[in-house]
Amino acid sequence: MSPTEQVKEAIKQGKSNLADIAKATGLGQGTVEIILAHLERTAELVRESLNSCPTGGCGSCAQAGGCSGAATEHRGPVVLQLRRRP
Repeated sequence: MSPTEQVKEAIKQGKSNLADIAKATGLGQGTVEIILAHLERTAELVRESLNSCPTGGCGSCAQAGGCSGAATEHRGPVVLQLRRRP
């Protein structure tokens, strides 16, 4: 199974942040983020923000180590929704 397929499978299994996806796939968090960005560019993944980050920044957030939006324009918890390729 390709790394992209591994990430997609982890999301289908309910993994929703970088740390959990990386752990489930054995891939590094940087690799997972690159794959998530690729899936967004190809319209196979949508990241929907659930709310904003705490005023204290990432250091005061319970999800700081694995937030799926931390390295993107999406800040705070997000929902990862896979879509079929258009």
